[in-house]
Amino acid sequence: MKTPKIQLVLRAVSAAALALTGSFYAIPALADAAAEPATTASAPSVPAPSPSVPASAPGPSAPGPSVPASAPSSAPGPSDAGLAQAVRRDLGMTLGEFNAAGEQARRAADALPTLRTLPGYVSTRLSKGSIVVEGAGAELQSRVDELNHAGPAHFVLVAPAAVPVSTPAPSETPAPSEGPAPSETRAAGAVAPVVATAEELVASSTEQLFQAFVREVGTAGLQAVAYTDGRFVIRTGGANAAEAGTPAGAILAGVPGQAAPTGTAPGKVSPAAFVARYANVALEQGSPIATEEDVFGGQGYVTERNATCSAGFGGFSPAGKPVVLTAGHCAEDGRAKTAGVEPRSSAPASGTTAPPAPPYPALGTFGFSQFGGAQSSWITGDENKPGNVGTDIAVIESLRKGLHVQPAATVWAPGAAVDPGPTAVKIIGTVAPFQGQQVCRSGRTTGWSCGTVQELGIYVVGGTTPDPADLRAFRGFLSKDVQSSGGDSGGPWISGNFAVGTHSAGEGAGATENFAIATTLEDSLSHIPGGVQLQVFLNKPELVAPSGQTVTAGHPITGRVPAAPASAVAANSKVRITAGKKTVEVPVDAAGNWAYPAPETTGPLTLTAETVNGFSRSGTASLAVTVTGLDAPVITTPAEGAALKSVTRIDGTGTPGLTVKLNGDLNGSAVVASDGLWTIRVDEPAPGRYSIHAVQTSRGGADSPSITRNFAVDAPAVVAAAPAAPTVEPAAPGNAAAQPSPVLPAGAGQLADTGAGSLLTTAGLAGGAILLGSVLLAGVRLTAARRRAAR
Repeated sequence: MKTPKIQLVLRAVSAAALALTGSFYAIPALADAAAEPATTASAPSVPAPSPSVPASAPGPSAPGPSVPASAPSSAPGPSDAGLAQAVRRDLGMTLGEFNAAGEQARRAADALPTLRTLPGYVSTRLSKGSIVVEGAGAELQSRVDELNHAGPAHFVLVAPAAVPVSTPAPSETPAPSEGPAPSETRAAGAVAPVVATAEELVASSTEQLFQAFVREVGTAGLQAVAYTDGRFVIRTGGANAAEAGTPAGAILAGVPGQAAPTGTAPGKVSPAAFVARYANVALEQGSPIATEEDVFGGQGYVTERNATCSAGFGGFSPAGKPVVLTAGHCAEDGRAKTAGVEPRSSAPASGTTAPPAPPYPALGTFGFSQFGGAQSSWITGDENKPGNVGTDIAVIESLRKGLHVQPAATVWAPGAAVDPGPTAVKIIGTVAPFQGQQVCRSGRTTGWSCGTVQELGIYVVGGTTPDPADLRAFRGFLSKDVQSSGGDSGGPWISGNFAVGTHSAGEGAGATENFAIATTLEDSLSHIPGGVQLQVFLNKPELVAPSGQTVTAGHPITGRVPAAPASAVAANSKVRITAGKKTVEVPVDAAGNWAYPAPETTGPLTLTAETVNGFSRSGTASLAVTVTGLDAPVITTPAEGAALKSVTRIDGTGTPGLTVKLNGDLNGSAVVASDGLWTIRVDEPAPGRYSIHAVQTSRGGADSPSITRNFAVDAPAVVAAAPAAPTVEPAAPGNAAAQPSPVLPAGAGQLADTGAGSLLTTAGLAGGAILLGSVLLAGVRLTAARRRAAR
């Protein structure tokens, strides 16, 4: 059924009454999936403003699709802390136990080639810390004993329930793979086997069995050929589907109406008939295997009524179940019941020219929806009492297992249809719209478009029926810059990293001016019974110091929750910390900092920590520290950042009787005296910058936290020797002008005492004339003085 598109007069209504504000024609921005051309708006794109947005700003900037400059050029590898958390959560093991299990698996793999060649060998598996070799026979037992002699005694030989005897046909000789190796002899001491009858075959490897199945049955519905618990299993039930993207025209297993292939192809046998030939093969019916799929805001979906819309924001039901928020009119007043995920590669915004190819894998089912007044009703009342203003919001719930709704909006960056994550804008909260606010919208048809909010008000849009009186009113905002088209309905409008609204409508055919209208999200959420929490982006918590830091019992373990690539950490976030059987939540401040008091029990401590915000989660991280009963020492001298001529000792205070150890650029130790003072003598270091670390230690306990001091040792100043005073011989009577000038060092500029007055010498005076004049004058004065003394 084609969704009707009704062109109706748009009215922006003030708080007092409905008032006509323009001659726009508005239509709901959903599209008919069957008839929709794959076109994109040709209007020039509006560049996205900076993503740096304070939470309290009335008009934050819209984010661009770029990754923050601080992001590394390549993703770092997994850390030991993350691995430790994962194995503890999923396996109940410590990192040491996990590493030991890996080493054990390596020993099993090294032994496998020789084990396979021995009579009576069936399989190898790992179980409860042992390498279990299934089989029987003297040669096999001898080889197991050799393996245990060469290393830890981890190999254990166990008798199989049945050791089939069979020799595969020459064309079916198995490649090296797990499963029983062919053998024509039964070793002494083996358990009585179940011998295949003349009509039965015995599989000898997964490779051989797989090839035989494909050759004789085909690939239709095949999911796996495996070996487990002493038997081979062929599992069928429908083709596996990779959920990260589906080629146009693909038939998707598990989608309603798309049953697994049935019947037997010409010239082939059925799976049941094939398995019946084998004495050691079982047939299982399985569910199609699918990789997990991420769903982003702005990604398309299609209802069973063939209407196409866009996902808005992730959220959580009152019970904490994941949901998707979108436009209410996409549910067509409750007539639409289900929605399927449109592959991003099929959306016009991805640049494809191929039309959508239903059916699509399930997204979920429509729960609450409202388009217009309560119960999606039309505008009612008269001029004296106009009203029934509502919203345009719908909740898609009961999401398909394996879907992961992301707290982010895709920007439809070129080439990002497969993986929008690196460029998607993270959502960390809601913000109200304001006139002049910069906003961006994402949708499966027009993609990413940005602009400015021109107005806020109550908007009237045509309903979902052909009746001209079917008008719906909701609170929202309008932009004349943002581009939109059919199918963008429900997509997210954001400002910075904050959710502002969901897309509702745009200009109709023949409109003289572009405009796009969104429903205000904060108002929409208030209409949903029981409430819905917006899903927000959260990073995992980190320690301020590297993993393994030492803290004093009762003192705070400090950490942070990074914000990047978002502009801030979602308000009211907490860190949920589990230590042993105790779980507490500590607040996260606006800068992302958090603190947790270390327990009184000393020794290594591993914490499981997760950032939480309502039902939003970051995923857990493992944080390792060492708790000590000792306080850190205090370094009193040198002072932090001091610049010293020399250093011969490091002084400080501590706990009497404990030992202070110094390391870093200088080393040494000293016992804290009864007055709490300590001194460590050091060899006088060469000039340079120094960083030293000090801890307190006691026998049998963990060292205290470390304290660091940074300082510099300057090179000694080089003092030049003062030049000798110039020698001035007295002028002979009547021959003063013939006296030689004093010899001065080059560049000299000092006050020289001649014994008869002060001689000011200044390097660089023009031509040295003033200098020479001063010297001659001094000679004349000296001669005159001597003459007066002689009288």
